[in-house]
Order: sequence, then structure tokens, then C-alpha cells
Amino acid sequence: MDLSEQIESIELKIRQLALKMERIQRENAALQEENKQLKAELDRQKGTASALKDKLEKTQRALGLQREEQPEHSKELNDQLDQYIQEISQCIDWLRKH
Repeated sequence: MDLSEQIESIELKIRQLALKMERIQRENAALQEENKQLKAELDRQKGTASALKDKLEKTQRALGLQREEQPEHSKELNDQLDQYIQEISQCIDWLRKH
């Protein structure tokens, strides 16, 4: 292989390397853009998750308060039902007598 063939071979390899480098640079740019978009989407999802977590915590607190108040409310309802049952029993007794 003479000198000119060696130079041509080196030039060909350099052109191939240059093309490969351009392709890799384009791929790198595309991957960087995709990474940027994915990071933005991740930030949006984190915000949504945080908002949902806050809502869940508020709901759990509200349910906890409701559970604390409910025994009182249940007792009131039971007392009221007992009173109605007693009144109905009195009405039935009165109807039986007459």
C-alpha cells in the first residue's frame, strides 16, 4: 500500500468518524430534549401527587373529627329512637284499651 492509498484510507476513516460523530451528536441532542421533557413531566406529576396527598390528609383529618363526633350523634339518634318507640308503644297500649 503506497502513501496516497494510505492517505485516502485515513481520509475515508476520518469522514466516517465525522459522520458517526454528527449522528451521535444528533442523538445526544434528542436525548437531552427528551430528558428535559421527562423532568418537566416528573415535576408536574410530583405537584399533582403533593396536591392529592394534601387532600388525602385533609380528608383523613375530617373523617377523624367525624368519628370523634359520631358517638355523640349516634347517642342522640338512639335516644330519639327510644323516645319514638316509647311513644308508639303508648299509642298501641291506648288503642288496645279502647
